[in-house]
Amino acid sequence: MQHRKISAARGFFWCIEAWRNLRASPQPVLSMALWLSLGVLLPALNLLVVVLLTVFYGGVISTLHKKARGENVGLGDFFNGFKSLSRFLGLFMTGFPSILFAIFSSSVLLGTLGPDVMQSLAQTGQPPSKELIETVAPALIDAMLKLLPIGIVIGWIVFLAVPRVILDKRLGLLALWDAIRAIFTNLGALLLFSISILIAVVVCSFLLAIPLALIGNAGALAGALQTFVLVFLSTVGWALYLNAMYIAWRDIFMQETSAPIIEDKNLPDTQIEV
Repeated sequence: MQHRKISAARGFFWCIEAWRNLRASPQPVLSMALWLSLGVLLPALNLLVVVLLTVFYGGVISTLHKKARGENVGLGDFFNGFKSLSRFLGLFMTGFPSILFAIFSSSVLLGTLGPDVMQSLAQTGQPPSKELIETVAPALIDAMLKLLPIGIVIGWIVFLAVPRVILDKRLGLLALWDAIRAIFTNLGALLLFSISILIAVVVCSFLLAIPLALIGNAGALAGALQTFVLVFLSTVGWALYLNAMYIAWRDIFMQETSAPIIEDKNLPDTQIEV
């Protein structure tokens, strides 16, 4: 199945439509996003959830598709990516580039800090001093800016490949190839989508600057309040991102024949549906 070329403006409207979809029908996707947020934060589960993140993505995307078709959905659909070996392997392969990039970027950042700084941090077990931050910050920012474009492109690949596996039954490597080809065709939409996300993050940061500063002065409750805010923002962000992922698949890959079929309730009783 060939992908479609869409207008660049659609990248912006993915964000708008994702928000509308979430407001109109927040459950159970919001609950699934909450489980993702908690899984990433809990020390006992975070590594497992990060490694299997795209498999969980697949479950949420399949839930959104079932909702769009008017089918009943539940929180159990969160695990749809695990319900067959081929589906699990396909979704896991779509996340493999992200895992490789995480390993690569970590090694680059550790190399930027240098063994002396790493040893100093490991020995003290305390947050870095102001002097140390001023020393390593320029090099770290430079390394992160160089890694950012690669991370964005890999994010685009995952963004388009996951629905191809879970909804179009494509093999993982083929879904990755489909995503790469679609990126070149729809570069404008993906750029505008990423810019919209960046703007939203900056705006939210400004809006939350004062409340977060007040929370930081809340004494013993500061840690709990900061965790609550982090989980809340992460949950909403994931729910919006996965809604946008489904909408992007629908725009770029969904066949017209895949549209939900509306049954005629006035069919005569003698008619047999095949």
